[in-house]
Amino acid sequence: MGLPAAAPVAALGRRSVAYIVDSLIIGLAYVVIGVLFDSIFGPLVEATPDGLALVVVAVNPLRVALELTATLVVDALYFAGCWCRWGATPAQRVLGIQVRLAGGAPSVPGEPRALPVEAAGRRWAVLAILPIAMGSLSASGAVDVSVLAVVNGAWFLALLVSAAVDPLRRGLHDRAGGTTVVSIARRPA
Repeated sequence: MGLPAAAPVAALGRRSVAYIVDSLIIGLAYVVIGVLFDSIFGPLVEATPDGLALVVVAVNPLRVALELTATLVVDALYFAGCWCRWGATPAQRVLGIQVRLAGGAPSVPGEPRALPVEAAGRRWAVLAILPIAMGSLSASGAVDVSVLAVVNGAWFLALLVSAAVDPLRRGLHDRAGGTTVVSIARRPA
């Protein structure tokens, strides 16, 4: 009886779709956080009288720090928490991909494969802290939206290119976490 073959490396397209879907899901939590902080501190931005633009009304450093912290915690719980519990986020599970320790043995069919907290945390930190921090600074008016778009666009492009040129499709975030993303058989519903 031989050992089972290692799972194939997941395609970048499938990984990207999973990340976009997960970002939309977690985006709902960001809206709730924003509404909560608006109710406590008042709005950060208001529409101009003509309704064509938003302007920063007031920047409260305490609010920015608290909202950034809340956003980072919720994002980490979603992404790293899912990787620690199931080895995949909800969108990754639906698309049949899983985050595993690089070089790890295949999991037993039907059993979830979890990542250690340290690996999930490192992977998440490289993937998310810069874009979330830039988004928070932009929302508070400290950074222009065009700077946000350039910095975050360049960051995600660097992650994508780093994964595309690696034979195991390991991006900078995968290397930091010591992980690889593999295709798995989807369980029947």
